[in-house]
Amino acid sequence: MIRASAVLAIGFAVWLAMAEVVRNWGDWQWAPFWVVDYMAAGLLAFGGVRALRRGTIRWLSGAWGFATAMVYMSFFSHLENLRTLANEHSGPVPEGNLTAIIGIILLLCFTGFFLSLAGKRQKRDVSA
Repeated sequence: MIRASAVLAIGFAVWLAMAEVVRNWGDWQWAPFWVVDYMAAGLLAFGGVRALRRGTIRWLSGAWGFATAMVYMSFFSHLENLRTLANEHSGPVPEGNLTAIIGIILLLCFTGFFLSLAGKRQKRDVSA
């Protein structure tokens, strides 16, 4: 399960970094709203690689926790925008479609987080 979570984390990190560029190209939001996505991508990539190479899950679980919290907030803020019709279209993807995509991403984050927690840590060779 750790391997699946790590591979998912690395793939999602690459996708997230690219998707953030596409979403904001030409109309970058205030920096704290997009820098956090790159922080999540970096943590996921680092945690995924570390889990694959060393079998340690702390960074991977922490990265998934960070990403899950970030996407959770994003999903519910977009859901609120839909509910109040406050922001019908804010970028290259219509708000309804974007909210559905973020909902799917939230499920992916929960999956990666729980896979990282459910896996067993590999024992390290202390002689090396």
